[in-house]
Amino acid sequence: MKTIIKYMLLCLLAVNTVTAQNNTKPINLSNAEVTTYQIELTQNKTTHILFPSSIEYVDLGSSEIIANKVEATSNVLRLKTIKEDISPTNFTVITNDGKYFSFNVSYKGQPIQLSYDLTKFEKQKSKKQSEVLFKDLGSISPSLVDLLMKAIIKKNKKELNIKSKTYGVEAWLKSIYTQDGKLYFHISISNKSNLPYEVDYVSFKIKDRRTSKRTTIQEVALKPIRSYSDYQTINSQSKQDNVFILDQFTLPDKQVLLIEISEKSGIRNQVLKVKNTVLLKAQQIENFKI
Repeated sequence: MKTIIKYMLLCLLAVNTVTAQNNTKPINLSNAEVTTYQIELTQNKTTHILFPSSIEYVDLGSSEIIANKVEATSNVLRLKTIKEDISPTNFTVITNDGKYFSFNVSYKGQPIQLSYDLTKFEKQKSKKQSEVLFKDLGSISPSLVDLLMKAIIKKNKKELNIKSKTYGVEAWLKSIYTQDGKLYFHISISNKSNLPYEVDYVSFKIKDRRTSKRTTIQEVALKPIRSYSDYQTINSQSKQDNVFILDQFTLPDKQVLLIEISEKSGIRNQVLKVKNTVLLKAQQIENFKI
């Protein structure tokens, strides 16, 4: 009896396997198609495209077209062809916020349009833009990271008393948050002087807390993965907030993190000193309104 039952179960399994194989259908990839933009290029005129954020990657489908980022910016791409009447081709652009853009290119001697502003699509909620993941952000999408940084600035909670003040300019490290192996540093700069304050750079360095004249100063530079915005000019009697994201780290007791804010062509530099005890108190990002 047991032998008969086993035989029947094997037959039933074989029938189900064959049925499943016969019912298997190939997936239609057209349902996963990325929206493609149509663009016309020419040889004697340059076409410019303004993207919503910094350009991270460009891939050209043909060597007959040339593409370069505009030096003075990070989100403008200029294009043209190397000869007349090129064959139809394409190119792809990935931006810092994870957006994926696909373009089909055709040649036209006199294109109707030479400038394109893709930031306008950001306001169109109905138009969903494809998004990619970056290795340096792990499993978190760039759009979610952007929302978290916005939420930190909007919350604007001063949880730390780490500040620096020079000639009417004051810098605050307001808070440190942690999420999925990343540290979020909320920094605010207030310019209470009558002169504009132009930020040259913001750097993160790990240094020894105390060094003698005979001791070599040990210094390790840390590069932020992302920042909410690029500091430019802080006008008189105004302030700017920013969030910098770094990979999670801790410090030995003999070392300290220095956040240095340098003024361009000036001496109103700021230095914020962060000890390991402060890093260990980083707050979890939770219950944020996004």
